[in-house]
Amino acid sequence: MRWLIPFIYVLTALTAVVISPTYESAGMKVFENPEDVMNSVYYFIAILAFTVVIIVLAKKSLNVLKLMMYLLLFITAYYVFYPLAGIPSILIALIVVLVLIKKPNTIVLNSSAFVIACGITAMFGISLEPLPVLVLLAVLAIYDAIAVYKTKHMIDLADSVVKLNLPLLFIIPTKDDKPILLGVGDVVIPNILVVSAQVFSNSVKIAMFKLPAITTLLGGLIGLITLLIVAERCKRPHAGLPFLNTGAIIGYIVGCYIL
Repeated sequence: MRWLIPFIYVLTALTAVVISPTYESAGMKVFENPEDVMNSVYYFIAILAFTVVIIVLAKKSLNVLKLMMYLLLFITAYYVFYPLAGIPSILIALIVVLVLIKKPNTIVLNSSAFVIACGITAMFGISLEPLPVLVLLAVLAIYDAIAVYKTKHMIDLADSVVKLNLPLLFIIPTKDDKPILLGVGDVVIPNILVVSAQVFSNSVKIAMFKLPAITTLLGGLIGLITLLIVAERCKRPHAGLPFLNTGAIIGYIVGCYIL
């Protein structure tokens, strides 16, 4: 079942690239100035604030945290579906949340996580040019390494998310009853660069995909496979973004250099 992780990673990127023109047409850009590197700083600060809130609420009031997360999921699902379905996205988002509340099984969680990952990847990919994304990926790779290996608060965060039964992790069952967990952020963050390269790069295309987007995706995929190998040999939690983001960054640079 481990092969599902790379499959989900690649499918998320390809789906995000395919739907990105629809998101552009619907005006779903997160930032007005895609070239502004400060956008990456705002994104990083938002991630830090979100992490602090989750950790604090997980210790103080799990019910309040769960209510907040359902509300955020509803809003996120609405914006993810809006470019594709318009106003009925309100009903779709409500159904998604209700299903998650009533039947939070692995299939429902993974399906919801995939849809949300594709939409968020597309939205941020069309909102940031490659340079701000490269800065964001580098900063988040360092932060993830510190959060997992040094402070270890990211491990506590993952434990809290698992207890909440929310689509913030991809959960892949294994024969030894210890599932493989991959954060939605580990799929979204490096693939933002894939979409950005597709949208903003002036490059030749292979089929419908621009060369830097292809090499960025391949680089991130190599980083993911490396992560899975390391995780298999060292039976402990590992930071995903140092592997994934490094691979994606190298892949992007290679794609630009080839040109």
